[in-house]
Amino acid sequence: MCFSGSGGSKSPYVQQWDPETGSIMVGEAGVPLSYLKRGITSVSEYQTTVQQELADKQLKAQQEIADKQNTFNQQQFDYQKALDERQRQEAADQATRQTTYDTGRAQLLSEGQGQIDQAFSRFTPDYFKAYTGDYMAKVQDQLAQQKREASKEVTFDAARRGLTGSQSLVNKFGLMSELEGRTLADQTDTAENQANTLRTNVANTKQSLLDQVRNAESIGSPIAGGDLGTVGNQLQTQRQSISGITNQAGDVAASLNAVPTVSTLGSIFGSVLNSAGSYLGGLQQNNLYKAAGLGSPSPFNRA
Repeated sequence: MCFSGSGGSKSPYVQQWDPETGSIMVGEAGVPLSYLKRGITSVSEYQTTVQQELADKQLKAQQEIADKQNTFNQQQFDYQKALDERQRQEAADQATRQTTYDTGRAQLLSEGQGQIDQAFSRFTPDYFKAYTGDYMAKVQDQLAQQKREASKEVTFDAARRGLTGSQSLVNKFGLMSELEGRTLADQTDTAENQANTLRTNVANTKQSLLDQVRNAESIGSPIAGGDLGTVGNQLQTQRQSISGITNQAGDVAASLNAVPTVSTLGSIFGSVLNSAGSYLGGLQQNNLYKAAGLGSPSPFNRA
């Protein structure tokens, strides 16, 4: 039932009968009796209380989950601790054999790596520097030969036309020097690229052999056998495997020794020779026109 307010309007408060106490509880409409009995009479207070209770339940549930997880984690920790203790005890029982085994394996690995290093010891920075120098020496031989022939041809052509002291001839020799410089620069890059390719090939091949030695060293169980005789047999197996790799290292390294190969250079000074013939011929024709009083046939003399 509702209380009547002034002016006949209805009040938001209602009465609820409490059968347990035999009393009437009064509060806003929408507030359950159980909350009225707790002294909560407004809807807003009721809603706030319900939200808080829900949050408390969620927090409690999360705490229970966390407690279970902590218990599980502790069990796992205790189990792992016991397992570690047992493993340490087992390792201690065979400490002498394991030390002998590990020392032997390390020695075999070191010896194998040393033999690989020795087989590849020729490939020093000076080796690759000499490789590049040999390449460039071959390039310079070809280039010098072409330049000699081109110089003779340009000089002969100029002399034949009576232009040995011309600026054009000087320009042609300058152009030849420029072409020579460009060719040397390009070939230097090529030489360095080939040396780098060889260096990479050597490094990769050496690394492959080192990896094989490491793999051979790791053959078998990492745990020593149950007696010294078994340990000796294990090391002998690894020694034989490593020897099979190191015995061929010298031949593999020797196969990588490379002699620089230079492809035949094209006609480096061809453009100079072609332009020299056409230019000098045109210049001579121009001079003949002038001598005859006919003027210049074309403004070609600009080189």
